[in-house]
Amino acid sequence: MADKDIDLWFEALAATEDTYQRYWALLDKEEQAKALRFVQEQHRARYVISHGKVRTILARYIDKPPETLCFAQEVAGKPYLVVDGRPHEVKFNLSHSGDRMMLAVSRHEPVGVDIEVWLDGFDCAAVAEECFTETEKAFWQALPAHEKADAFYRFWTRKESFVKAIGAGISLDVSQVVTSVDGASRFISLPARYGAAGQWRLVDLDLGPGLSGALTVRAGGMERLCFRRL
Repeated sequence: MADKDIDLWFEALAATEDTYQRYWALLDKEEQAKALRFVQEQHRARYVISHGKVRTILARYIDKPPETLCFAQEVAGKPYLVVDGRPHEVKFNLSHSGDRMMLAVSRHEPVGVDIEVWLDGFDCAAVAEECFTETEKAFWQALPAHEKADAFYRFWTRKESFVKAIGAGISLDVSQVVTSVDGASRFISLPARYGAAGQWRLVDLDLGPGLSGALTVRAGGMERLCFRRL
């Protein structure tokens, strides 16, 4: 992995029973306890598989057995790798939706990724009213009905990918993250404490019908984007 490559691991959250048990064995005690707290088996399985895959993938970058990896969390909950008691230079971010997951891995730069399955019956209008700017809402509302889902999830994943890149969690009002409504994907305006919009790079991800995604990284922090699979 070159210094300015960003790898995107796009994976299904499905596994045979043997593979599921192998992923379960990779988790630490805290992860296993959290998995057992899920009421629905489907949610438990997706958690175990996603976290098992995260460990399997990250182990390749730091040359450690996946079951020995240690993680800590930033103040707002974003996890990071800890090796020999110190934060490791490899940065990562996980997103999952439905039966798919994506793990973004960067050698040095903070990275944020978000994927979202389009949900039938989801109240996009209510979310747009609360989370979109007036310009974004006007653009979205003027679209023909068959184009609205694509635009909604495009705006939403862009905003979420930025929030995840900076590790702000729910403390940041996503209506303050303003992106382009047409033309090339880019940030138009951000809260001042995170720097000028031009200091961040935004990439829309083409993931196929009914699934949207976006990636955020610092400007100049990426020369090549590589899709990977286990």
